[in-house]
Amino acid sequence: MIDWSMLPKELLLMIAIRLYSVLELLHFRSTCTSWRSSISVADDNPFPSRPLIHLNPLIATVVIKPPRKKQLYGLNYREFLSHTSFFRVSSSNQGWLIKCDTAGLTYGTFRCLLNPLSRLPLHHWCQNIDLTKFKVLEIQPAYTVQNWLKKNQDFGFKRLVLTGKHPLLGVCCDGKIRYWNGVIWTRIKDQVALFCDIIVQRGLAYALDSNGIVWWISSSLDIYRYGPSLDENITDDSCRDLTLVECCEEFYIVDRLLEDNLQKIKVRSVNRQSYPPSYKVIHDDVGITRCELSERNYYTKMVGFKVYKVDEELEKWVQVKSLGDNALVMATDTCFSVLTHEFNGCLPNSIYFSDEDEYEINVFKLDDGSIMTMSGYSQDCFQMFVPSFH
Repeated sequence: MIDWSMLPKELLLMIAIRLYSVLELLHFRSTCTSWRSSISVADDNPFPSRPLIHLNPLIATVVIKPPRKKQLYGLNYREFLSHTSFFRVSSSNQGWLIKCDTAGLTYGTFRCLLNPLSRLPLHHWCQNIDLTKFKVLEIQPAYTVQNWLKKNQDFGFKRLVLTGKHPLLGVCCDGKIRYWNGVIWTRIKDQVALFCDIIVQRGLAYALDSNGIVWWISSSLDIYRYGPSLDENITDDSCRDLTLVECCEEFYIVDRLLEDNLQKIKVRSVNRQSYPPSYKVIHDDVGITRCELSERNYYTKMVGFKVYKVDEELEKWVQVKSLGDNALVMATDTCFSVLTHEFNGCLPNSIYFSDEDEYEINVFKLDDGSIMTMSGYSQDCFQMFVPSFH
């Protein structure tokens, strides 16, 4: 039998610096004495050889100055890949879902917790959390592009994932999938549709287009149709906001339903009443192309969800009314499923989401279509988001 404690220190160091997170490092060092002594965690950065991923901006601004001279701004912004993670923290029979920016995660403690459904900080949770006192499981990563100077700007991505040979893939504001080649954002070839979401399952990337078709993206960045189309007649709602979620090792499409009479689109374009006039452009390997960034009107209201999965016999998407002992968590930067019995008060067959107010947490009950909003810390169905660390 192999004695893993006798592995050379040089090999253990090579393994340690490739670990996914501080939690994995904690588990690595708790294996045995030799593994613990193979790497030091004296400073706040246990991965000194792991570089921050710096990115060139995808979105730039063209400013028109008299006499009709165009100048390009924004390509010198300092952007980088921001990584947050969702964790299940448990003690005895209690379990909570928390979110933390990995920049605020040091060896043995959480710092700077975030609202689970957004990236906004939870100011009332300022204390450090000693990880050695709880069972901690990292269940879902999430990625966004951030800027050192402009923290709250829209940088043109609907969703970002890490996977494979070309690890960073993103669905962009124009519906195109691009990857970061280390120098510039590059379009994947042969895209015949506009995309709205992308996820990783078992190391493979799958994208969802606006017609409800799932596509597989290979390691060589070829794109192949993976399943049937979501029938246009399957919903009567004219406003579709589709999300791809993995649950019980199957794909589900979540259709966010919006009030038709309140749905309005305002577009930032060159015709805005501003001086000097300007417009947004996308800068990638193809060149510079005009981009109109649209956003929902503040008064748009989410009224419910419909959920679909593929019926293997019928070979089509069908609406489902039950998720069993599962709930879906719809965050702004990722979506995933959880087993409800593992989290305090988590409602089975439900969807947790935020609407216009990113601090607000809501739950949609799939069986009766009702919506509850978290109004305090005493409601049982939201206790999974209210950790009681002592």
